[in-house]
Amino acid sequence: PLPPGWGCFYAAGPGPCRPGPCPLTPRAGGAPRFRVSGLPWKDRGMTRPEPKDPTWGILRSWGVVLLVGIAISGIWWVPPLVQSWRTPPISDGFGIGDAVVALRLDAGGTSYLVLVDAEGRTRSAQLAERGSGESRVVWTEAGLSTGDPGHEYLLRSDGLTRLALPGPGEFSGERQRLPVDGGFAVWSGSAEGQQLAFVDARAGRVTAVGAGSSSPALASCGGELVEAGEYGVRAVTRASRELDGFGILDDVLGLACDAEHVYGLGEISRDANSSQTVRVWDRATGERREIRVRYPEHVLDSSVGTPFVRDGRLYWAADWRLWSIRLPSGEAAAPAPVAEATVAADLGGFIGDYDPVVGGDDLVLARAGGRVYGVASKEEFVNPRRGEVHDRLDGLAIFGADVRTGERRIVLEIHDIDFPRRDLSVTSIAVDPKWADSAAAR
Repeated sequence: PLPPGWGCFYAAGPGPCRPGPCPLTPRAGGAPRFRVSGLPWKDRGMTRPEPKDPTWGILRSWGVVLLVGIAISGIWWVPPLVQSWRTPPISDGFGIGDAVVALRLDAGGTSYLVLVDAEGRTRSAQLAERGSGESRVVWTEAGLSTGDPGHEYLLRSDGLTRLALPGPGEFSGERQRLPVDGGFAVWSGSAEGQQLAFVDARAGRVTAVGAGSSSPALASCGGELVEAGEYGVRAVTRASRELDGFGILDDVLGLACDAEHVYGLGEISRDANSSQTVRVWDRATGERREIRVRYPEHVLDSSVGTPFVRDGRLYWAADWRLWSIRLPSGEAAAPAPVAEATVAADLGGFIGDYDPVVGGDDLVLARAGGRVYGVASKEEFVNPRRGEVHDRLDGLAIFGADVRTGERRIVLEIHDIDFPRRDLSVTSIAVDPKWADSAAAR
């Protein structure tokens, strides 16, 4: 008998309690087909619950593992995908637009071509380097010139022209990139040897001049490409078949020129009283003489970069400074005069909150008018307890240094950065000549 107030559930439905046992209608096999709430399943007259299929438990466990794996992989893969969407590989529609500065740089392990407008906004595209930190960029009225291991790129206001480099395979290094009449000359190297490529900006084609294993120094003199050697000064054209000018093996690290002479800068000595030799070629007669340059102190760098001539003075960069000498003139100049090097501008040291990233090479300095332009950054070394160690970029700016007065100042702060803000390495800079003239005038 059930306690008072309990109801009995017959097979046909509920009914009142009666004295005596509750007349239950069993199933086949004697198991009742109803349950009474509040009692254990045995006392409720229930059948034992069917055991669950273990397959579903296994599938559910693997599903959880899969979801966790997707979440973890998203941490690693989503940021690169987002960055690739923001800065895709270079395409035919990537033109100069309203940019005034161009940079080749590496950030977060990826190489970029970065264009900066006058408001400090960046527009970047992924572009592989030709060599490790050797890709140059040059800006003239013909356009913006740069390259990757297998191509030359000529950027104009509304797009670019992609030109395949002649020759087998890819080029693993870039030696020089110079402006010439109608385009650019690019000196590259590979396992097969050296190659000089002329980029015709008007026709949109590349003509290559093989150079074997030679590595002469070259200079652009009024739009004419020249080399200098034992024979004097010689023009290098698309029709040239042999390049044998002086180079690094002849103690000529760089060439500069004016209307009458070509100047070859030698290596800076490493002794306590640093010095170097500058060879001077007469462009008309081929006559050569030498100038011995003495420094006022020991100079750490032995190489020189960014040589150029302006207002009767020869300039070059070394040891985080821009150096200068007054060039001798006239037939009365001594055969081996001595020139005292002076500092024209300090390229190192903070400019406000920004620290210049320039060095003594010719990659991260651009000359336009009476100024040289470089890049300065604000970075912080990040060494968290958990995570990867890296340098975080907090700010970037373009600075200019007046070659006559030595004055340095920030001419453009970059506020909107679309490339990764970590592990920055700037390899080259170019400025719009027209913008540089207006910036120098401000």
